Order: sequence, then C-alpha cells, then structure tokens
Amino acid sequence: MSQQGAPRGAPMPQGASHATPDAAPGSDAAAGGLCRLPDHPDPAPYARTSRVGGYTVVALHGEIDIAGLAGVGPALDAATGARAPEVVVDLTPTTFFDCSGLGLLCRAHRRVAERGGRLRLVCDDPLILRTLRVGGLLEVLGPVATLEDAVGEE
Repeated sequence: MSQQGAPRGAPMPQGASHATPDAAPGSDAAAGGLCRLPDHPDPAPYARTSRVGGYTVVALHGEIDIAGLAGVGPALDAATGARAPEVVVDLTPTTFFDCSGLGLLCRAHRRVAERGGRLRLVCDDPLILRTLRVGGLLEVLGPVATLEDAVGEE
C-alpha cells in the first residue's frame, strides 16, 4: 500500500499500516483504516405496484440512484403510460434518493400531465424532501406524508 498521492513503490511513512482487504475483522492488519465491504450487498432497488382505490401505487424500494433506475423505471413507465393515469409514487420504502431519482419523477410527472392524469407523491424522509426542494420538485409535486393522505385527497 502506498501513501495516497505517492507513486507506487514510494516508501510509506513510519507507523503507516499495511492492512489488506483480506485481513480478518478485528486483526491488527484490519485496523489500518480500510473498511471491509459487506459480504452481501443491499438488494437491488425495485418497484412494487399495487392498486388502492382508483390509484396505481408504485412503491420505490432501496436506493434510487443512477444504478437503480433500471430496477424501478419500467414499473413507473408502465403506471404512467395509461390514458388519464391516477398514480401515487410512494417513497417511504426508499433508503437513498439522488438527482437520478429527480429525473425519474420529472419524467413520470410529464407523462401523467400529457395524458391528463394526476400524480401524487408520498414522502416523509427529510433528506429526500431536501433533495426534492433543491431540485425544484417540492412545490411541483407537493408530497404528503402517508399513502392514506395521497389516496384520500380529492
């Protein structure tokens, strides 16, 4: 292991660790500042679609980022593709949401508007709400805290 920014083979400063990724947790080699990756990464993001009243509810599970779009995009496209779709996007099971998710919501909002439908958003996570606010979608989508609030509004 070389010092960050130093060329390969450069001497390491005194006291620097020679930890390896294969070192056993708790061993001296593992204590060198490297973190071990989990043996089983989090499952891939997915969308669960259901019907509640007259709404198609698409619950987005997991991390909604560039890597997760393929796992949730098709379900959202299917829900927003009908004529006059009534769609609720539920972000309560979402564990992470970035600008890729903003793009996904923009697309869903546009598709619903073009088809004369309505899109409701359920979200109570402060970090996701902050992302929506910074991305300019908080006012546009007007998220509510619960699914009951979303399907009960008229």
